Amino acid sequence: MAFSRALAFMGLVHLMIQSSIAYDPTITTDFGLMGAASGADFTSTAFEADKLPADPAAGGLVLVPQFVGQFPGLTGLGISSLYFKLGAGGLVPPHIHARATELFIVLKGTFYVGFVDGANKLYTATLYPGDQFVFPQALVHYQLAGDSAAEGYSSFNSQNPGVTLIASNVFASTPGIPVGVLSAAFGTDAQTVMKIRTALGG
Repeated sequence: MAFSRALAFMGLVHLMIQSSIAYDPTITTDFGLMGAASGADFTSTAFEADKLPADPAAGGLVLVPQFVGQFPGLTGLGISSLYFKLGAGGLVPPHIHARATELFIVLKGTFYVGFVDGANKLYTATLYPGDQFVFPQALVHYQLAGDSAAEGYSSFNSQNPGVTLIASNVFASTPGIPVGVLSAAFGTDAQTVMKIRTALGG
């Protein structure tokens, strides 16, 4: 379980790093990939069945992003995608995409999803294969698998949507936000703040 969570965290960190190195430029040509010579330059096979990662253990998560960093053909086109698998009870933790709205579709299993708006209202849904749900740009949201393995696919209206994990962003930043600030903000004691920070690798 701990190993699966570590892998999931590493995958999300990878997305965060990718998110920091690209943006959506305005192009004045038919497409943004300079030097493209054929349809192969606009083709990705990352989602082919034999190339996808193995199913994660219960509580685990694996991600296969197709942002511009992995799929250069997307350059300048303002679109990207993500395929993911969750083990039973697996969680895509609360996060935001600063630069994109996310359209999510369930491929397998059951998902419990939700997002919170600027007035702190939570919007939730239970989703089954074929169902879609939209997460508005820059709003905190999550996806939780039910009691069996689940798979989903998301598309974004950005070549690099950005991924900010709320918990690690707040509690595991480098350098860390002062403990006194977090204690006051969350109405808790320093010991609890440090326990959370340590759990998140801060």
